[in-house]
Amino acid sequence: MPGVVGRSLLWALLGISLETAPAAAGGLDCASQWLNKTEQAICADPQLVRMDEQVARRLESFAARLNFGQYLGLRHWHAMQARHRALCMADRDCIAAGFRAQGRFLDRLQHCVGGGLARRACLREALAGEPDSSRR
Repeated sequence: MPGVVGRSLLWALLGISLETAPAAAGGLDCASQWLNKTEQAICADPQLVRMDEQVARRLESFAARLNFGQYLGLRHWHAMQARHRALCMADRDCIAAGFRAQGRFLDRLQHCVGGGLARRACLREALAGEPDSSRR
Protein backbone atom coordinates (compact mmCIF):
# COMPACT_ATOMS: atom_id res chain seq x y z
CA MET A 1 0.00 0.00 0.00
CA PRO A 2 2.93 2.48 -0.05
CA GLY A 3 1.93 3.43 -3.61
CA VAL A 4 -1.55 4.49 -2.50
CA VAL A 5 -0.17 6.51 0.42
CA GLY A 6 2.45 8.10 -1.84
CA ARG A 7 -0.15 9.04 -4.44
CA SER A 8 -2.46 10.44 -1.76
CA LEU A 9 0.36 12.55 -0.38
CA LEU A 10 1.27 13.73 -3.88
CA TRP A 11 -2.33 14.75 -4.62
CA ALA A 12 -2.57 16.51 -1.27
CA LEU A 13 0.61 18.48 -1.99
CA LEU A 14 -0.58 19.36 -5.48
CA GLY A 15 -3.90 20.51 -4.05
CA ILE A 16 -2.14 22.75 -1.55
CA SER A 17 0.11 24.23 -4.21
CA LEU A 18 -2.85 24.91 -6.52
CA GLU A 19 -4.86 26.52 -3.75
CA THR A 20 -2.05 28.85 -2.77
CA ALA A 21 -0.99 29.85 -6.29
CA PRO A 22 -0.39 33.61 -6.29
CA ALA A 23 -1.73 36.02 -8.86
CA ALA A 24 0.99 36.32 -11.45
CA ALA A 25 1.86 38.52 -14.38
CA GLY A 26 4.08 36.48 -16.67
CA GLY A 27 7.10 35.97 -14.49
CA LEU A 28 5.92 38.30 -11.73
CA ASP A 29 4.36 37.22 -8.47
CA CYS A 30 1.89 40.07 -8.06
CA ALA A 31 1.06 38.96 -4.53
CA SER A 32 4.64 39.44 -3.37
CA GLN A 33 5.36 42.18 -0.88
CA TRP A 34 8.80 42.72 -2.46
CA LEU A 35 7.67 44.19 -5.80
CA ASN A 36 9.45 47.31 -6.99
CA LYS A 37 7.47 50.31 -8.30
CA THR A 38 7.70 49.10 -11.90
CA GLU A 39 6.44 45.62 -11.03
CA GLN A 40 3.60 47.15 -8.99
CA ALA A 41 2.66 49.29 -12.01
CA ILE A 42 2.68 46.20 -14.25
CA CYS A 43 0.50 44.22 -11.85
CA ALA A 44 -1.97 47.12 -11.57
CA ASP A 45 -2.44 47.51 -15.34
CA PRO A 46 -4.20 44.69 -17.26
CA GLN A 47 -2.57 45.66 -20.57
CA LEU A 48 0.92 45.62 -19.05
CA VAL A 49 0.12 42.26 -17.43
CA ARG A 50 -0.80 40.89 -20.88
CA MET A 51 2.40 42.27 -22.39
CA ASP A 52 4.47 40.70 -19.61
CA GLU A 53 2.68 37.37 -20.03
CA GLN A 54 3.24 37.44 -23.78
CA VAL A 55 6.99 38.04 -23.37
CA ALA A 56 7.18 35.26 -20.75
CA ARG A 57 5.33 32.80 -23.04
CA ARG A 58 7.55 33.64 -25.98
CA LEU A 59 10.70 33.17 -23.89
CA GLU A 60 9.44 29.80 -22.71
CA SER A 61 8.67 28.74 -26.28
CA PHE A 62 12.36 29.13 -27.14
CA ALA A 63 13.44 26.65 -24.44
CA ALA A 64 13.15 23.57 -26.64
CA ARG A 65 14.58 25.24 -29.73
CA LEU A 66 17.79 26.75 -28.38
CA ASN A 67 20.78 24.95 -27.00
CA PHE A 68 21.40 25.35 -23.29
CA GLY A 69 23.98 28.14 -23.66
CA GLN A 70 21.77 30.11 -26.02
CA TYR A 71 18.80 29.71 -23.71
CA LEU A 72 20.86 30.90 -20.72
CA GLY A 73 21.94 33.88 -22.80
CA LEU A 74 18.31 34.64 -23.58
CA ARG A 75 17.36 34.42 -19.89
CA HIS A 76 20.27 36.74 -19.05
CA TRP A 77 19.04 39.18 -21.71
CA HIS A 78 15.55 39.03 -20.17
CA ALA A 79 16.93 39.71 -16.68
CA MET A 80 18.87 42.71 -18.02
CA GLN A 81 15.71 44.00 -19.70
CA ALA A 82 13.91 43.75 -16.36
CA ARG A 83 16.67 45.80 -14.72
CA HIS A 84 16.41 48.46 -17.41
CA ARG A 85 12.61 48.42 -17.17
CA ALA A 86 12.90 49.05 -13.41
CA LEU A 87 14.37 52.46 -14.29
CA CYS A 88 10.92 53.38 -15.62
CA MET A 89 9.55 53.31 -12.09
CA ALA A 90 5.75 53.68 -12.52
CA ASP A 91 5.90 55.36 -15.97
CA ARG A 92 3.41 53.26 -17.92
CA ASP A 93 4.54 54.53 -21.35
CA CYS A 94 8.16 53.70 -20.57
CA ILE A 95 7.25 50.20 -19.37
CA ALA A 96 5.10 49.56 -22.45
CA ALA A 97 7.90 50.80 -24.73
CA GLY A 98 10.27 48.33 -23.05
CA PHE A 99 7.85 45.46 -23.66
CA ARG A 100 7.45 46.51 -27.32
CA ALA A 101 11.24 46.57 -27.74
CA GLN A 102 11.45 43.10 -26.23
CA GLY A 103 8.77 41.93 -28.66
CA ARG A 104 10.72 43.29 -31.65
CA PHE A 105 13.87 41.53 -30.45
CA LEU A 106 11.97 38.27 -29.96
CA ASP A 107 10.56 38.64 -33.49
CA ARG A 108 14.13 38.84 -34.85
CA LEU A 109 15.14 35.88 -32.71
CA GLN A 110 12.14 33.88 -33.95
CA HIS A 111 13.33 34.47 -37.50
CA CYS A 112 16.78 33.13 -36.58
CA VAL A 113 15.58 29.99 -34.82
CA GLY A 114 14.16 28.54 -38.03
CA GLY A 115 17.25 29.49 -40.04
CA GLY A 116 19.11 26.16 -40.18
CA LEU A 117 22.79 26.56 -41.06
CA ALA A 118 22.70 30.35 -40.99
CA ARG A 119 21.22 30.26 -37.48
CA ARG A 120 24.40 31.03 -35.54
CA ALA A 121 25.26 34.08 -37.66
CA CYS A 122 21.66 35.25 -37.49
CA LEU A 123 21.65 34.96 -33.70
CA ARG A 124 24.89 36.97 -33.50
CA GLU A 125 23.39 39.68 -35.72
CA ALA A 126 20.15 39.76 -33.73
CA LEU A 127 22.05 40.15 -30.48
CA ALA A 128 24.46 42.72 -31.91
CA GLY A 129 21.58 44.77 -33.28
CA GLU A 130 19.90 45.08 -29.89
CA PRO A 131 20.90 48.39 -28.31
CA ASP A 132 19.61 49.32 -24.91
CA SER A 133 16.18 50.26 -26.21
CA SER A 134 14.17 49.76 -23.04
CA ARG A 135 14.83 53.29 -21.78
CA ARG A 136 13.63 56.13 -24.00
